[in-house]
This record gives sequence, C-alpha cells and structure tokens, in this order.
Amino acid sequence: MFPDDLVQLLLMLLPFVVGAIIALAGVMVGALFYHRLQARRERQRYLRAQVSDLVAQAYEVEYWLRQLRSARLLNGPPLEAPNPMKHVRTIAQLHVPELRPEVRKLARAVDEFEEWVNEGVTEKRNTRQVSDETLGRYAEVHRGVLDAITEIANRGQDLIREP
Repeated sequence: MFPDDLVQLLLMLLPFVVGAIIALAGVMVGALFYHRLQARRERQRYLRAQVSDLVAQAYEVEYWLRQLRSARLLNGPPLEAPNPMKHVRTIAQLHVPELRPEVRKLARAVDEFEEWVNEGVTEKRNTRQVSDETLGRYAEVHRGVLDAITEIANRGQDLIREP
C-alpha cells in the first residue's frame, strides 16, 4: 500500500515526532505548574500584607483604648480619633476571613474595656471621682485586649507560614 521508502521515512521521523509531543506536553505542564506556584506566592504575599495591616490596626485599637481611658477617667486631653476597631473588622471580613473568630474575641474585649470606662465615667459623674476598685480593674480589662491581640498575631503568623 505505502511505498517502502515512505514507511522507512516515517519510522525515522517517529522518534522526532514523539519527542516533539513530549516536549510540548512538558512545556504545557511546566507552564501550568509555574502559574500555580506564582499564584500561591502572590496569595502568600497578599495575605502577609493583610495580616500585617490587621495586627497593626489591632494595636491601634489598644492605643485608642488607652487614650479613651486617659480622656474620660484621668482628665487627659479629649479623644478626637474614632475607634479603629471598624478597620480591624473590615480587614478580617474582606481579606483574612480565617481570623474572624480572633477578631470577634478582640471586639468582645474592646466592649468590656469600653463598659469599664463607662462605669468609671458614671462614678466620676456621681461622686466626682473614680473609685480605686474601678481603677484597679484596669489591668484585668487591658489584659483581655492584649491577649486578644496576641491571639490575632499568633494565628496570623500561622496563616502566613502555611504552605
């Protein structure tokens, strides 16, 4: 059916054709692998930036709470900045949903701190001073905030290290 010369030529070209097919498959698989690796690196870089921003904002919340205490209970300068807790919640909600439970814990600790400040303000309004008992609870409510921030930082570090 086919001339012998044509069959011989096709048999000679067969290794080249098979090699070309293998090379094309290797290029396609390599490109896919490279793309997936790049996407993972980009996700890690993005996650690292968002976790860093989230932890920084969480520490801003702690600083804001200390300013709140100073302004309302210790006759310090008035507090003009808004509570940065909304930034922490936004970052967690949109960019790092894995940290939502830790952020909820921080929100509860912030609420307890603000409640403590409000109790002190009420005492100050009624008796013209804040009781030593109320002021003594500062370490407890402040520790709750710091513990929650530490949990966010530790969990964020774990997220960044995950492969």
